[in-house]
Amino acid sequence: MGLVTLLALCVTVLLSGERADAMGRKKPEKVVGIHLLSWTSDSLLAELGNRIPDLADQGINLIFLEVDYGFEFESHPELRQGGPIISRDGARRFAEICRKHGIRLIPQFQMLGHQSWAGTTFSLLTVYPELDLTPGAFPGNEGLYCREWDLTNPRVNEIVFPMVDEIVDAFDADGIHVGMDEIFLLGAEESPNTKGKDPARLFAQAVNEYHAHFVKEKGLEMFMWGDRFIDGEVHSFGEYESSLNGTAPAVDMIPRDIVICDWHYEPRPAYSSIPMFIEKGFRVLPSSWRKPSGVRALVKYSYGLEHPKMIGHLFTTWSRLDGERLVNYRPLRVGVTTIRDGRYFDVTFDPQHPSTDELVVELATQRPDLAIYYRVDPPGRAGEMSEPDQHELKYDGPIHLRHIATVRAVAYRHSVAVSDMTERRFYLHKGLGRPVELTVTASPKYPAVSGDATLVNGVTGSESYGDGQWVGAEGTGLEAVVDLGAATDVSRIVVHSLNNRSNWVHQAAEVRVAGSKDGTTYTALGSVSFSDEESAIVTHVVAFKPSTARFVKVTIPPRTIPKGRSGAGNPAWLFVDEIIIE
Repeated sequence: MGLVTLLALCVTVLLSGERADAMGRKKPEKVVGIHLLSWTSDSLLAELGNRIPDLADQGINLIFLEVDYGFEFESHPELRQGGPIISRDGARRFAEICRKHGIRLIPQFQMLGHQSWAGTTFSLLTVYPELDLTPGAFPGNEGLYCREWDLTNPRVNEIVFPMVDEIVDAFDADGIHVGMDEIFLLGAEESPNTKGKDPARLFAQAVNEYHAHFVKEKGLEMFMWGDRFIDGEVHSFGEYESSLNGTAPAVDMIPRDIVICDWHYEPRPAYSSIPMFIEKGFRVLPSSWRKPSGVRALVKYSYGLEHPKMIGHLFTTWSRLDGERLVNYRPLRVGVTTIRDGRYFDVTFDPQHPSTDELVVELATQRPDLAIYYRVDPPGRAGEMSEPDQHELKYDGPIHLRHIATVRAVAYRHSVAVSDMTERRFYLHKGLGRPVELTVTASPKYPAVSGDATLVNGVTGSESYGDGQWVGAEGTGLEAVVDLGAATDVSRIVVHSLNNRSNWVHQAAEVRVAGSKDGTTYTALGSVSFSDEESAIVTHVVAFKPSTARFVKVTIPPRTIPKGRSGAGNPAWLFVDEIIIE
């Protein structure tokens, strides 16, 4: 092997974080795991066992198998749930297949929360309704997300611990995933035994009890979801990916040897909870779901931290993907490719000091020691997609834009590209940087980077409502008034809205535009109705005869989620981005 070839191989190994096993198959240094749900019978596990070699070939070295009540319990046979369930022999056969292919198998049992789904209450609270945290409340499970068990009742642990011990023993496992995500009812009015109590102390109590049994007594490694430890007032992930119900301080009341599975599904430029957990001493396993763009973003950010306590990546499925659908699961393939490519340090764009004459843009990466090369493409060259290389401009300070442009950039470490090409479209228009006011306050659950001013900061958002470039309204619609500062000729308004229907986010169905010279009396200028589109980002154009106005009002009425869509009948989320005034 020549010196040049050897050096190239070393660079590839360093960037990819991989090594070859005895068979020459690349194996990742970090954890590459997958969470599997609803494989709760011997026959299904046998089917899954046939797919284990394919998963191993893709680099999977850890499986979390969610078992819950789908097991042939001997300690509490009355809590077996479903038809065919997993037997002890079936568990051991599957565990042996995983071992043979170098995959660590860890069962999961949902502790505390997720004791129901939709109208179905699971077996613990069906057989022992007195153990419900909110007994008698929410008939038919209407009006709640999921039921939770009463963590103040010692009878719960007396029942559940032997059951989980059986599962761990059957799978011959050295770890347990205890779930514990999306806990909402601690301290609630409907909970007689926790009403008025501190949710953080209650949550920490449960975590510590499980740790004492599974880690201290049984010698297992404990994994759990991390959302209830993330302060949603500090980290703007919303009420599901973070806590807005008082549980977050529990993060400082629990042992640091618990592995936190920090789940985030939407693409973002950064995921601040990961360094938060690391700084507190936890090992973190970032976890993604079905959106490939979200998988890429989470992998890039977390691997880009280059920290030993960031231990890898976990793919979740949240349904049973049988046969070819599992091994060809696109988020898995995209994520594994992203890990292996080693291009983690994508360039971010930060617009500064917007005005109608100029927009200043700062570029950055996670690591300040990387070199950034960029190109500014004016409108006439917008179709050119070639990647900037080291022959382009080297970034050494803010870029001053004085016209509509697309900026493309790549980060380099020495002579190796360590980011994908990233780009952002910037608009200079008559409303850029002008004061903007909403008649109804935007939702605080997904705050925009510059508040309401994000609507006129000159930069368009990505396909993620969590990237800080979208202003959100939860069922209220949106009405924004832009003050142009003086009477101005206007003839066209362009507005962007977002589609993410599985998460109840729906595009604008109608956009109305009105103008005013005094901010009090408005004249309708134009309106357009739009049918639903399949694209994630929808561009709405309202053109009208030239008019003079100082104040421009853009109104988007609220929507109800239509029949046939997830959440039908509920108010839809609306996310609005740049309001371009021309």
